[in-house]
Amino acid sequence: MVATLLEVLKHQLRGRWLAVLVTAVLVYFGYHALHGHRGLLAWIDTSRDLEAARQELAKLRAERAELQRQIQAFQQDSIDRDLLEEELRKLGYVKPNEVIILRHDDKQPGTSG
Repeated sequence: MVATLLEVLKHQLRGRWLAVLVTAVLVYFGYHALHGHRGLLAWIDTSRDLEAARQELAKLRAERAELQRQIQAFQQDSIDRDLLEEELRKLGYVKPNEVIILRHDDKQPGTSG
């Protein structure tokens, strides 16, 4: 039974070996074009990862800009008094019912005369 089935299959494929070979090659390349290391699905995953990285970069740039703004606010020549008071309260140096009075002295702390 199996031998006759193989004979029938062999007889049918005798003239079509080129078509079978081309079909096998197309299936191979089609599979790898979809599922391969650089296939369509890998490209979609990479695009998704790239978009997530761009969003993370935008968030980090905004955070950096905010930190730069805070650094500028704490420069000795132009201290933002509200931001300074807010930071002192966060750090626990000033209680909610206390008032902060900043003096503008020409002398630097720790210098004499």
